[in-house]
Amino acid sequence: MNPATNKNKIEFKDNVLNYDNQLFYLFESFSGLKIDHLVGYDAIVLEANDPDFTKIILKKFRSHSNPEFYLKPIFLVNYKSINDPVVEALHDGIMITFDQIPEKVNDIQQLFLRSTHLDNSPSTTFEVALVKKILNYMYTREIRSLKPYPDFTSAIGFSYPLLSINFEPFEESKVLEILDWAQKENLIWPDFIDRVYLCNSCGTGHLSYREICPSCDSANMRSEDLIHHFPCGNIGPISDFKNKVDSVLNCPKCNKALRHIGVDYDKPSIINHCLTCNEAFQDYIVKARCFQCGSDSEVQYLVSKNINLYKLTKKGRNAATSGIVTSEYGEEENIFGSVDSKTFAIMMHYEQERTKHKPGSKTSIAVLYMENIFDLLRKIGKSKEKAFIVELVQLIRENITPADFLNISNPSLVSICINDASVEESDIMMRKVLDKIEEMVFNNFNKFQLQMTFKAEALNTDSSFDKQLQEITKTLTELNE
Repeated sequence: MNPATNKNKIEFKDNVLNYDNQLFYLFESFSGLKIDHLVGYDAIVLEANDPDFTKIILKKFRSHSNPEFYLKPIFLVNYKSINDPVVEALHDGIMITFDQIPEKVNDIQQLFLRSTHLDNSPSTTFEVALVKKILNYMYTREIRSLKPYPDFTSAIGFSYPLLSINFEPFEESKVLEILDWAQKENLIWPDFIDRVYLCNSCGTGHLSYREICPSCDSANMRSEDLIHHFPCGNIGPISDFKNKVDSVLNCPKCNKALRHIGVDYDKPSIINHCLTCNEAFQDYIVKARCFQCGSDSEVQYLVSKNINLYKLTKKGRNAATSGIVTSEYGEEENIFGSVDSKTFAIMMHYEQERTKHKPGSKTSIAVLYMENIFDLLRKIGKSKEKAFIVELVQLIRENITPADFLNISNPSLVSICINDASVEESDIMMRKVLDKIEEMVFNNFNKFQLQMTFKAEALNTDSSFDKQLQEITKTLTELNE
C-alpha cells in the first residue's frame, strides 16, 4: 500500500494505521495468533478487550527470539485494567482512541533510537542469550529492576514477567536458576522479598503438606492431650481419664477425680494415634507431596529458594550496549579432594611404573561400593546432591593419607589409590572409612542406613589398571545384586 505523507492525518485501511510515515498494525481478537508477518511495522496497537487474548499476544511478541519482535512497541486500546502484572509489564502504553496515535510517535522514535545502541554480538550460551534479551528490553524501556509478583499459575507461586514468559508455567524454577546465574555474573543484585520451598525432584512449589505416622506413613491420625495427675504422678492420654457417665476426669491409677487444672493436674503435651496401624507417638513426621511429579519428601529435604527483587548493577546496565562478558569458560567443575576419571587413570599408570621399578614398594587399589546411595540422593534431592558428595569426599580424605588419591566415577563407586600400604593395612583403613561414612549418614539423614561394601587389592603391575578396576567393580556389584 502507499502510506499517506500528511503528518496531520491518520490513515486507516485493512488494519494498518499510517501517521507521519509510521506504520501501526491494529491487532484485533479475530486477527488470529500469527505474528511473523508483522516484522515490518513500527508498532502494534493491540485491541485489549479480551484479557486472555491480550496476554497471549503480548507473550508471543515478548518471548520471541528476534529483537524485531520482542522489542517492538505495543500499545493497548480498549483496555480495562485487570491488575494482571504480566500484561502491565509487557505493553508500552494505553490509548483510549486512535486520535492518541500522534502522541505515541515520539515514544516509538525514542525506543528505536535506544535499540540502535544495543550490542548485537552472538551469544555463547543459553543463559547469556536469555539474559541479554531481558537486558535489551530493560535498556530500551529504561527499566532498572526485575520485580516478582505472586502468581498462582506459576510453579513457584511467583513470576518475573519479563523472564517468566520465556518458560512454561511449570518451568518457573528455571527462572530462579537464570537469576542466580545473572547474580553470580554481577549483572544484578538482590533485595530479599520472600522465601519459597520447592520439590527436590522437579523444582515445583505446588506441594501438599501432611502430618504422617512415623511407622506407616499414614496421615490418618487423631491427637489428644496428655494428662499428668499430680498426686500419683500418672501420665496418660485424656481418653484414659474420661468416663461414660459425666464429664469429670478420673485417674485410672488412683481413681481420684481431677477437678482443677493447675492444681490437680496439667496437660504437658499431646499424644498422637495412628488410625491405620494403631501406633501411639508424640512426634509425627511432616512430608510434602509434589502435585507435579508425585514425589513425597520430608520437609527438611525441600529446596529453599529466596524470592528477590533484582536491581541492575553497573555491569548489568552496560551489558545491553557492550555485551555480556562472563567469568565462566566451560571448565570442568571437579570435587575438591578428588580427581576426574581420566586423571585418575593416568596417575594409576604412573603408580604402576613406580611400583614396578621400586622393589619393596606397596600400593593398593580399593573400591568402595554404596549400593543404596541413589535412594539417599533421591531423598535429599538433586539440588543438594553435590553438597553431599563434597562432604563425602572430605570425610574420606580425613581418613586416608595426603599421598592417596581418589575418584568418584558415579555416586555409588569410589576408587582410592592407597600408597605405601599393604592389602591388610588398606583393609583396616577402608573399614574405618566405612564406619565414618555410615555414622555421618545415619546421624544427618534421619537414621538412613547406607549399605556399603569394599574390596582392596594390591596394584597389579602385570596388566592394565583399567582391567583390574573393572574386575573389582564387577565383583562388588554382582555380589550385591
